Amino acid sequence: MREQYQDWTPSRVVGEIKIRGGNLRALSRSTGLQADTLRNALYRHCPKYERIISEYLQVPVEQIWPSRYEKKVKK
Repeated sequence: MREQYQDWTPSRVVGEIKIRGGNLRALSRSTGLQADTLRNALYRHCPKYERIISEYLQVPVEQIWPSRYEKKVKK
């Protein structure tokens, strides 16, 4: 049986960004997006925005949001 991994909570994602000296609004603006655009990735599947956050955190997107990237097994 495969172990279930949980997605990081939005507060954990924001906290990890803060630990690294940034904030979500500044990260959005630094990538040419509107200030609150990356916030969408905290609540819905947005691959481009998720990738920006994961690259900043240097953590694979599959680790931050495993439910969004789990491989679908055909039955």
